[in-house]
Amino acid sequence: MANAGIPIKLLYEAESMKITVEMKNGETYRGLLLSAEETMNMSLSDVIRTARNGQVSKLPSVYLRGGGVRFIALPDLLRNAPVFKKVAILKKKMEEKSGSRGSGGGGGGTKRKRD
Repeated sequence: MANAGIPIKLLYEAESMKITVEMKNGETYRGLLLSAEETMNMSLSDVIRTARNGQVSKLPSVYLRGGGVRFIALPDLLRNAPVFKKVAILKKKMEEKSGSRGSGGGGGGTKRKRD
């Protein structure tokens, strides 16, 4: 998990919460996220599956392949997730670092010799 990106870390934070996943084939799955992987593969339980034609079915559990995921709707509760606080701190450090570079008026690079 050390090298996982922010979307994946957020997905990990959503474990044990109800999520909705839309697949590239148009099917949607809504259920309790049991586990997630860095590849966005995930296990859901107590699932309601809606097929492309609108047919609804209830499944005890499903395993979704991450490569087929179009998007994931996460609970609003995750707006306050610790991952976002880390991002805000990193962003602030980056802004401070870029602001402290100085207020040079030149474009840098090599200087031309006058003849």
